[in-house]
Amino acid sequence: MKVLLFTHSQDIDGIGCAILANKAFKACKIEPTKTFDITSNVKKYIASKEIYNYDKIYVTDLCIKEPVLDFIDNDKELKEKLLVLDHHKTEIEEGNNKYDFVNIIVENNGLKESGTSLFYKYLLENGYLKESKILNEIVEWTRQYDVWDWQKENNYNAKKLHILFEILGLEKYLELMNYKVENLEKLEFNDFETSIITEFEKNVMKDITEILEKIKIVTININDYNYRIGYVKSPYKYRNDINEFIISKGNPYDIDAIGMIMTDMDTVSYRQVKDYDVSVIAKHFGGKGHVGASSNSQDNELFKKMLEENNIEFI
Repeated sequence: MKVLLFTHSQDIDGIGCAILANKAFKACKIEPTKTFDITSNVKKYIASKEIYNYDKIYVTDLCIKEPVLDFIDNDKELKEKLLVLDHHKTEIEEGNNKYDFVNIIVENNGLKESGTSLFYKYLLENGYLKESKILNEIVEWTRQYDVWDWQKENNYNAKKLHILFEILGLEKYLELMNYKVENLEKLEFNDFETSIITEFEKNVMKDITEILEKIKIVTININDYNYRIGYVKSPYKYRNDINEFIISKGNPYDIDAIGMIMTDMDTVSYRQVKDYDVSVIAKHFGGKGHVGASSNSQDNELFKKMLEENNIEFI
């Protein structure tokens, strides 16, 4: 069976799905895709007819948008072959889960889902994978980190996966995890991996202190609430560390959220500082995401206008 997997390329949740696919299927093509490129990427495969060469097509930790969703729904072959598994609540709010082949599941029985956890359950239930200790750990640690449960569970191992991904990059991280799945019974970190994780953590505090020296605070009215947002210029690897640093210092900027304009990506990532839904901010600028973590494109016209009106010269 030939399988095509479109999955999120920018974090361990999307790549967790790739790890599972590599284990489940002998003939699987992985198509790592950025957050806002999924619809155009699938459209290219449809236009070239290549997508019809596959027996199964999965989209994980991402969701296709209209009008491609409608096209697939009216194509009998594609509709039967393609399955979307995502967990972003903004996709439900947009109505993208109205199609039979689209499954947007934010949580089950009070437990938050991730793309990896949803894909793992699907593969187990359909006999494509057999459960194992190491797969259980990879899936659960990835889920915990992606939905912020790792702090509640006090599971620093989950963050270690994220740090390894940021250090190694997509291809080397995927290669490493594939090796661990094939050769280890449980998920462990060797001395070299531990040393580079420690070195990463040493640099975080220094770098974030310098990043926050140039913070620009903006008040934006959305749905009759004035969101106080601190904008900074940051590399993508620190997207989950800056808000934690601000919170640990008692939120000296008195901001509701931090908006990180990425220097090595074309996105703006938002994270909670106070208990507000940051997906509201991202959606305001044409983006998507979760309550605690969301993003929008830097190219959004309304976002660029906001920067200009507030004399923020980040782009």
